[in-house]
Amino acid sequence: MKKAILMMIWNKITDFIFPKLCFNCQKRILKGDLLCTECEDSLTFLTEICDHCGSYKDPKNCPTCQNSDFVFDKARSMYRFDHLIQTMIHEYKYNEITKFAHFFSLKAQQYFLEFQPFPKIDIIAPVPLHRVKKRARGFNQAELLTREIAKRMDFEHIPDLIKRKKFTKTQTKLSKKQRMENVASAFQVNSRYQVKGKSILIVDDVFTTGSTANSICRVVKEEKADSVFVFTIARA
Repeated sequence: MKKAILMMIWNKITDFIFPKLCFNCQKRILKGDLLCTECEDSLTFLTEICDHCGSYKDPKNCPTCQNSDFVFDKARSMYRFDHLIQTMIHEYKYNEITKFAHFFSLKAQQYFLEFQPFPKIDIIAPVPLHRVKKRARGFNQAELLTREIAKRMDFEHIPDLIKRKKFTKTQTKLSKKQRMENVASAFQVNSRYQVKGKSILIVDDVFTTGSTANSICRVVKEEKADSVFVFTIARA
């Protein structure tokens, strides 16, 4: 009890000397450890979206679905890929600020409980990094996120469910056609696991054209999974 009281006093002293500042606007944070209340309130979940791919561009006559051959059963994203979300994901992805995993997983829990976007999830798994990229970066941001979401939602987490067979260049500056060609035949289901008859949730940071997620979902479907869903932090 005495140790807990001393720790509480110490935390208050350090917060006074080194106050927590909002990642976005640099104002002092009174609650939480990433965004101030105003900046956090500016993040609103996507609601008016295509029922299949989750696009917000034209929900009733979705051009994305019309121009794509999506094999996943449903895709959902929490936010638009605006400047704040883009900056947060960049810091999370390249600077290993793991408190973003905590923040985004908490938001994901809220999203799942509020919207119940998927009827059933048996396994949650991240989009994998090639071992060369993972060694260079030191971690897989999608894996950190799936681990946190799995804990909050009580999903079975299999971080190596999907294996990347070949090294692919970054998708960032590629056209839609180039993205599809870049990830074609890049993935396989890990033979250690059985997905037949199960509902699988694949998680990544950003849904842009859906090429990567769709390539993964195709191989999962080929292994006779019952349903394959996609969930991302943001939608470009």
